[in-house]
Amino acid sequence: MKKIRLLSFTITLLLISLPLLLRGQDKDFRRIKWERKAVAPGLMWLSAQTSINDSLPQNINVLIADISRRELEIEYSSRKNTIVSQQASSSGALAAVNAGFFNMQSNGSVTYIRVDGEITDPDTAQIWNKKLNMTGSVLVDTAGNVYIMRAMGNWWYDSHQEFEDVLVTGPLLLLDKKKVLLPATSLASDRHPRTAIGTDRKGRVYLITVDGRAKEARGMTLPELTGLMRALKIRDGVNLDGGGSTTMWISGKPFSGVVNMPSDNRKFDHEGERPVASIIIIR
Repeated sequence: MKKIRLLSFTITLLLISLPLLLRGQDKDFRRIKWERKAVAPGLMWLSAQTSINDSLPQNINVLIADISRRELEIEYSSRKNTIVSQQASSSGALAAVNAGFFNMQSNGSVTYIRVDGEITDPDTAQIWNKKLNMTGSVLVDTAGNVYIMRAMGNWWYDSHQEFEDVLVTGPLLLLDKKKVLLPATSLASDRHPRTAIGTDRKGRVYLITVDGRAKEARGMTLPELTGLMRALKIRDGVNLDGGGSTTMWISGKPFSGVVNMPSDNRKFDHEGERPVASIIIIR
């Protein structure tokens, strides 16, 4: 009986303390002092080395693109996974981040993906098992507008050809400024390097990388990443592939354009890029 009461007390304490902890993190994110640099007209780069909870170091980079002046596209290398810097530079991009989840052994996307109105990898794009974490999607229409929405069935994307680029990813984090219920998975609850995309009410697009797996950068849980997005006033947001894939690239910058600290080499430097199947670019 004592064990039951103790368990009940512990659960009650967690239910009380967790919202307070998350609100405290949101305040931490709002206090971030960003270094701001204009990459080009309509493209701003924010960076910060900061901490949350006064003890967890973070290294964060954010690109903010005005889509009325810039174009966002999904690039896909279905036959051979390729590092972000190489894919981005060969496409003539201004900036880029890694995008969707992919097969590290046999290459290619592991979710629905359409680029320039075509499915270039029909086996993967059409026949994929919807996973618990894949609850969101990124869509770019023929006018260049960017949308983030819940993941739909393949038939829905096939019947909406007004979207030239489509990527199923996740988990979905924010929808109309409201937090989306996250799956009870380690992808959501553990701290990892993160890549994410969001849009605000003005139609601007935010590309975010959070470094991790180093003493200088611990990475974030998905609730923490959601808190960061809310602090940036993002309206709709979704998680992209992270971990060792997390990379941000800006044309003309040192270290072959890699501005974050990719962790695939287990070092806190610019050299740890992982070959990936897809990237999101800004032109």
